[in-house]
Amino acid sequence: MVNINNKNWDQLSFSDVEAFLIDGEENTFFEFKEDREPNEKLTKEIVAFSNTYGGYVLLGVSDNKSIGGCTAWNEQRIHTTIHDSVLPTPIFDVKTLTRADGITIYVIKVEEGPMPPYITSKGQIYERLSSGSFPVKDSGQLTLFYNKRTDAISRIRNKIELPELTFPNQFPNNFCGYIDMTVLYD
Repeated sequence: MVNINNKNWDQLSFSDVEAFLIDGEENTFFEFKEDREPNEKLTKEIVAFSNTYGGYVLLGVSDNKSIGGCTAWNEQRIHTTIHDSVLPTPIFDVKTLTRADGITIYVIKVEEGPMPPYITSKGQIYERLSSGSFPVKDSGQLTLFYNKRTDAISRIRNKIELPELTFPNQFPNNFCGYIDMTVLYD
């Protein structure tokens, strides 16, 4: 997934978000949401990012890229909304960033989900296209989501299952090996 202002997630700061907003726009990987957005709109974006390539929601930033900050949202509300409104629970992280003047925004990083389709608690499925999140109405797209899930399971299985070992005469006394578990997804 892309990074904000070419910074690693652990090193992201408020000034990095401000620098990104100078030229950055909403696109396949970025969505801006103001503080007053209802839970359903945040849920829609989380589902869409999980079903496609992942992305970031900048909560406390308006569509015109002005930073108004957050007072209605907090990290607990974000976590509760996502956990209560998206099935299965997606892979996400929330970063709270506060500027020197006390303005706080939240950056929600959503990973591309390994088990699509991700669905809202109201049974809606969204995908991210360009700078918007749109409902999936085509059964062909749902088939692609299920195939993506099957492909992910197959890739994991190929990494952890070993073929049967056969030896022509006798099992060697000095046989050893290892399993590399560091990379599950290629």
